Amino acid sequence: MGSPPAQSRPTWEAQLREKPRLDHLFAGFALSTLSYILLWLNLRTLLSDAAARVLSAGKIVATQSFSSEAPLIIVKLTDGSSLDIALTWQRSGLVSLIIFGFLFLFLVFPLGGSVWLKVSWLEFGFLIGLAWSFIRLLVAVLIAYYFGAGAFTVVEFFAGPFTDFFWMVLVWSLGLSTLVSSKDKRRR
Repeated sequence: MGSPPAQSRPTWEAQLREKPRLDHLFAGFALSTLSYILLWLNLRTLLSDAAARVLSAGKIVATQSFSSEAPLIIVKLTDGSSLDIALTWQRSGLVSLIIFGFLFLFLVFPLGGSVWLKVSWLEFGFLIGLAWSFIRLLVAVLIAYYFGAGAFTVVEFFAGPFTDFFWMVLVWSLGLSTLVSSKDKRRR
């Protein structure tokens, strides 16, 4: 009357599925936490100092102020006005780095492969993210210098999400493809 009991044989999908590497995930979490602490303590000050130096080298009057809660870069624009740029956590790129770190941790670290390769790509991604944040800030300041403070707001609003998305996807995909190709080389 009843149907025969189903056999509990694993399908071909379950046989090919990797087991998550939780030890790699925990190692990556510990390392990224250490990186976040170092960035938290130094990032905004280093970014404001570097931006002021680069702008000053380009003959743009830029000074720093550390009197407020966030470091300020004060830029003298061509129309004679000044633009005060507070280096908030979002503007400095730390929020983007945290988002990238969590995505990279939970999407790449559980996969099989060398933990050192994963850590290298995570830290390389942090460096690329810092460079993109610095370039994005300088481009926004240069546009504000020539076109006014209103242009700074528009450029920052549109350039921020675009550049963050671009570098995150680029580094994540390159890291993932390197991880897969290194696993393929070990199999041969």
